[in-house]
Amino acid sequence: MTNPSIERLEVENYGCIRKGSFRLTPLHALIGPNDSGKSTVLRALRTAAQLGAEQFRVSDDGAWSPFDPTLGLTPNTRIGFHVADELVYAIRATEDGLEEAVYVDGKGIAETQTRSWNRRGLLAVKDASPSIEKLRKRFTVATLVRFDPDHLRVPVELIPEREKIAFADERGTGLASVFDAIINRDFEAFSQIQAGVRTLFPSVAKLGLINVSSSHKEIAVTLADGTRVGAQGMSEGLLYYLAFAALRHIQGSRLYLVEEPENGLHPARIAEVMGVLREISRTNQVVVATHSPLVVNELRGNEISVVTRDPSTGTRAVLLEDVPGFDEASAIYQPGEFWVSYADGKSEEPLLTGKPRP
Repeated sequence: MTNPSIERLEVENYGCIRKGSFRLTPLHALIGPNDSGKSTVLRALRTAAQLGAEQFRVSDDGAWSPFDPTLGLTPNTRIGFHVADELVYAIRATEDGLEEAVYVDGKGIAETQTRSWNRRGLLAVKDASPSIEKLRKRFTVATLVRFDPDHLRVPVELIPEREKIAFADERGTGLASVFDAIINRDFEAFSQIQAGVRTLFPSVAKLGLINVSSSHKEIAVTLADGTRVGAQGMSEGLLYYLAFAALRHIQGSRLYLVEEPENGLHPARIAEVMGVLREISRTNQVVVATHSPLVVNELRGNEISVVTRDPSTGTRAVLLEDVPGFDEASAIYQPGEFWVSYADGKSEEPLLTGKPRP
């Protein structure tokens, strides 16, 4: 991939995770029981990436954007990640603020600096480290999405030329404004998306936009019989597909965190969406949290982590390829089928121990 990916994430005392270590690949899925901490892993990644890139804003009404960075942090929180070339970045919450550390080349060369909040919502630096500031240019914000069709339908103000292409929130608000920017800045990319839509949704002849005001547009399609359908009349499956197709054109982020990409999709469309995410992962990194064996079927054993959480032992993450019996089962099962056949949906004990499912 073009940009070095995060190979390992370490989390302590963040949300429901007391302590956990997670191996990651350019395209990676987190699977496991409900309430095991999969979404918390995504948010830990997002928080560390956003702090490292120093990209927080506060609106006039005091609301944090793109999210409240203090959510889930305690005085004992530590989040660290390792990238491919042995660069390590870590944040640790203290009573006084946040301490930031960078390790380079795995040689134990470390520098730290203490940071504190200011009223603008940025992190003020005392005695800024030149090395850390230089390395910060390599950090990227994370784009977290959990698309919702009602939000995808909402018209919002158009994106000015000087601003980066982005959704207004993690629910996908602003899909029409994203497509408007894609059309104006890279019409070939829009044409490719439209061609993909025509192939997967044969009833659709054209993809377009409707002007709902002088500054707002909504997504629309023209059907093969000439009928024009606005956002409110479009199927959820088509809206979801358009959102994922647009995701690769979001600017300013090289880390994409996706919650349950299978939501609202026909089983036949899941492979197509995973193909989009696979393509994004060739130059960026994509981490998904999923409950769908069909999503898992599109991945390899080293691209899937089984996440479990025990009240006494804490959070555990095991690559599916390291699960007992996976190599033998691969001759018969696809990864998602193996997971469903051996997991119990509670602790996943049969999957992790190799014991028969009760």
